[in-house]
Amino acid sequence: MSVYARLGFNSSDPLINAVSQNYNSNVQTQMSILPPLIKPWQANALGGGTVTSSFFVNPVANVTQLIWNTSNTLSGLTFDLYAYPPNAIANAALANVYSTSSILSSNNANSYLYITNKQSNVIPVDGDTTTPHYNTATAQGKMLSYITNQTDGVQNSSVMLGAFTSVTLGNTLANLYSTMSNLTIVLQNSLSFYERGDPPVTYYTSNISTANAQALQNVVSTINFIMSYYPAQDSQFFQNSANVIRDYGTVSQFNNLGQSQSYLINNFIGTPTLINNLKS
Repeated sequence: MSVYARLGFNSSDPLINAVSQNYNSNVQTQMSILPPLIKPWQANALGGGTVTSSFFVNPVANVTQLIWNTSNTLSGLTFDLYAYPPNAIANAALANVYSTSSILSSNNANSYLYITNKQSNVIPVDGDTTTPHYNTATAQGKMLSYITNQTDGVQNSSVMLGAFTSVTLGNTLANLYSTMSNLTIVLQNSLSFYERGDPPVTYYTSNISTANAQALQNVVSTINFIMSYYPAQDSQFFQNSANVIRDYGTVSQFNNLGQSQSYLINNFIGTPTLINNLKS
């Protein structure tokens, strides 16, 4: 399908077709000398209707889903789970695994998926103005690249990429998930159960080693830290960027003041600080 065909103009209807008129030669000449608006591949995408669905991907979506699944499994496995024979260190580690994996499965993994979906532009801009979205964050970064180059001599892309840390951590999360998954299997293989009471209630115990219990605690805690710290850092950078651009708008309004504005500021509404700054 062509771009024009997508519009659905009904040229076979005499009444509708009558509203269409050919360009005159001057208009057509102007059209022909304008630089191209789009490249051929972009025209093909427009014609096929694929513009909004085929260009962006969340690079950490799959590993985030795997982490959520395993966290959900761990929170179920470690609920009221105790080491046998009794081992205070292993029991403390298992209790921490339960609390942290519960936070991951109920909140942080879902939040991580949400913010990285926005950073990856796989979901549209919405009313959430505190979470960086690809479109808004890159627009801020372009503006700040000029501002910070002039104000601080910054010559790198940090202001463009500072709100996108979370989408760059795929390899780190994949390595951590591999360890988490392997230790979850170790924990599952270490379980035994007994029944007590009437009617009987099933209780689970684990003979997992202290080293493996602590290693599982550490990897779950590390993943939880990453999935909470970096999205918060990205959002803070995004908000800081918005604040700087807002303040830039405040100070830049004094560039190229007209005679009437200068008169008002210098004689009536300007503070001494502003008046002295304008004289510098």
